[in-house]
Amino acid sequence: MRFILIIASIILLIVGILGLFPQIGWAHVQLWRSILEIVVGGLVLFIGAKKR
Repeated sequence: MRFILIIASIILLIVGILGLFPQIGWAHVQLWRSILEIVVGGLVLFIGAKKR
């Protein structure tokens, strides 16, 4: 389960960061959604990495 959380959070972080750049058409979303994806991805990564 922890492995799935870490993979999902990394994907959220990558898509959120790519969403900040309008040059990448397929990943471009609104600014608030991109920031939300980065924050949620970071929180899930923190929780997934901390959980033992």
